[in-house]
Amino acid sequence: MENNEIKKALYKQKPKARFLFIRKGSAFYTSRVKDGETEESRITVYFEVPVSDMCDAEFYDEMDAKLLNRWIVDEEKV
Repeated sequence: MENNEIKKALYKQKPKARFLFIRKGSAFYTSRVKDGETEESRITVYFEVPVSDMCDAEFYDEMDAKLLNRWIVDEEKV
């Protein structure tokens, strides 16, 4: 899926993102969205949020994935 398709899926499907870890000044989150008609066809989406972007915003261990769509990254980078 392309990033634009993933962003649309995040708004339509409303999945939760879960915190994974912090490394080198970035917080990593993950979520899953459906990629097709069947439940088995899901893809994992990763988000890398730079700590410097967080400022005084609240980031939780579980939050709406659509709020993190600005920071979608390729799976190979995580």
